[in-house]
Amino acid sequence: MDIFNVSLGGLTIEMKSRFDYLRLFCRGYLCDGSEPDFSVFATDEKIAELRETNTEMTDCFLERDAIFAEIASKLPYYNRMMLHGACITYNGKGYLFTAHSGTGKSTHIALWKRFLGDSVGIVNGDKPIFEMRPDGTIHAYDTPWCGKEGWNEGKSADVAGICFLEQGTENKIRKVDPEEAISLMLQQMFHPYETESTLLMLEMLSEMLSRLPMYLLECDMSEEAVKTSFEALTGERYRRSEHETTLEEINRLWRMPK
Repeated sequence: MDIFNVSLGGLTIEMKSRFDYLRLFCRGYLCDGSEPDFSVFATDEKIAELRETNTEMTDCFLERDAIFAEIASKLPYYNRMMLHGACITYNGKGYLFTAHSGTGKSTHIALWKRFLGDSVGIVNGDKPIFEMRPDGTIHAYDTPWCGKEGWNEGKSADVAGICFLEQGTENKIRKVDPEEAISLMLQQMFHPYETESTLLMLEMLSEMLSRLPMYLLECDMSEEAVKTSFEALTGERYRRSEHETTLEEINRLWRMPK
């Protein structure tokens, strides 16, 4: 049994692993032996449960995903939660883009980087952690679970807005009211195993809805789509960067080393 600590979301988490891969996967987050906030371990039952829907996945990858689910279930006890989405930064402020898998959120944030250049960074491309802070801010942290692109610069940022994406033939955006936002958010949240944790997560969701503006973007994969979301989220006039960032440059800047 391999036992080690990682720093995630401003917390120290003890991981207990049967496979070498988990330590390798979390290598950028390893920390010293200080007292952990909580401990996680993937039981045989959890791994078997995941295997039912991931028959081609090996045990070390199943353990990784089971550990993720354990962390997501414990975070609400620490005023934090995990969301499915891509969180970028623009001039230091965080913006979360979320949608069903395959909708194009990774393409959209890549277009932000392509056309807006150095002003745009990445927190996490798939599964960031969000902390509800006492001062009213919501802070986003990176995690090693960052999607197939592996986009993650190790940054964190206060979040200034959330944007739900839908594919469309024209580019338009509108603010969503809390009732609609609740339905959209619940589709992108990782629901904890315990009832108490679920209730805490729902309380945080309600607080998030009161703190952050939320938008629904219908878009194609064009520069006009970037202009539409950028101006609504930031309140600034869109100005294209003088240097267009290529996908190769984005992967070099954003992709976690393997």
